[in-house]
Amino acid sequence: MKIDEFLSEASSVAIFGHVRPDGDCVGSTTGIYNYVKDNYPNISVDLYLENFPESYKILRGTSDANPLYTAECNSGKPYDLAFLMDTPSFERVGANGADCIKTAKKTINIDHHISNPLNLCTLNLVESEASSASEVLYINLDKNKISKEAANSMYLGIVHDTGAFKFSCTGKRTMQVVGDLIEKGIDFAKIVNETYYTRTYKQTLVTGFVMENCKLGLDGKVVYAHITPEDMTRFEVTPVELSNVIDTIREVGGTEVALFLYPVNGKYKISLRSNYVVDVNAIAKEFGGGGHTRAAGGDTSYTPDVAIEKILGLIQKQLS
Repeated sequence: MKIDEFLSEASSVAIFGHVRPDGDCVGSTTGIYNYVKDNYPNISVDLYLENFPESYKILRGTSDANPLYTAECNSGKPYDLAFLMDTPSFERVGANGADCIKTAKKTINIDHHISNPLNLCTLNLVESEASSASEVLYINLDKNKISKEAANSMYLGIVHDTGAFKFSCTGKRTMQVVGDLIEKGIDFAKIVNETYYTRTYKQTLVTGFVMENCKLGLDGKVVYAHITPEDMTRFEVTPVELSNVIDTIREVGGTEVALFLYPVNGKYKISLRSNYVVDVNAIAKEFGGGGHTRAAGGDTSYTPDVAIEKILGLIQKQLS
């Protein structure tokens, strides 16, 4: 087991995910965190995660997460081993962790983004065909050492990146992994219900507002919407609480692409989803982003109207 070989030589470990952590990011980071805590009591392990949805705190280890890495962490020394989870570039590393990863003695990148260059770390366990980083993590661990709590984490990650197993990234191995996790006694019904199918009252109101104001483009092939800073203030929501709106928008029948823009740090976050034809990863790259063929994102300084017009043009080229 390559991961266990690296762990057997380490006394200090840091774990990082990407900015604006989603379910797979939180699932994979807490998955390896719990694995280390359960099997390597002599290792000092630190988990670094930016703000994430409250519902994910159902997972053990989330309460231990540090929102920001500083030079004083780990007594100011480089970590023996740093994990970079569900992240395809140093620009996307969350919690100010890029420098920490670059100075660690050894590093492991576990990911499934098609945009990953495969050379970020000492060991790169990257499978673009996998459903999630959580799936890649599972197949590279010693199955006998995976606890129920670590399994809970990886299951949540798989659930969220497969859209509860309805996205095209769900494969035969994905379901075999899920079967193995269920055998660990995971709380599978509670996890999928409380973290995927439910939302807060504020999230319900703002999602309804977005759906009421969404529009169709390209002869009904695209459904798109955006929300302004003023709207966010009115509904008292943060960017974290808007991360799943795109998955509701994409439920509009007859559409191939769903597009949603919302304010983050003075720019607009672009979220893209497609069903069968359009490669949204290629579109996201035009805005300095990336991701997967059917799910990707980026950022833009354009106004929503200008950005949407440009994105619709890129979608039209692919549909043509």
